[in-house]
Amino acid sequence: MDASDSATPSTQTAEPTHRPSWRPCPQCGAKRVYRSHRRSFAERILSLAGMKIRRCHACGLRYTRLGGSVLLMADVEGLLRRLALVALMIGGLGLILAAVIFYGAWRASLGEAGLLIVVR
Repeated sequence: MDASDSATPSTQTAEPTHRPSWRPCPQCGAKRVYRSHRRSFAERILSLAGMKIRRCHACGLRYTRLGGSVLLMADVEGLLRRLALVALMIGGLGLILAAVIFYGAWRASLGEAGLLIVVR
């Protein structure tokens, strides 16, 4: 072993843990764009769908790309909240409809069995 092989860790160049993006920031044009940590459940869903969330270190913009379009994370999270609210409303309406159908069938079965007394 010669002297060049026994270099101390302080003199070796360390590889960076994050690589900057090759695309600049869509807002400010800076090249300091890195992958961002997922902050919410919606962002985890987007990452499972293959969308990589980026953050500009110069202006702080968080975004993702879909094809050639830039989607701001604040807009995406607002859209996902609205979609969740609509899904919740549709589920609630489905439960109400199921309860009405069940009640109607129950009343009909009571009438057929002669257990329902109709007062006129």
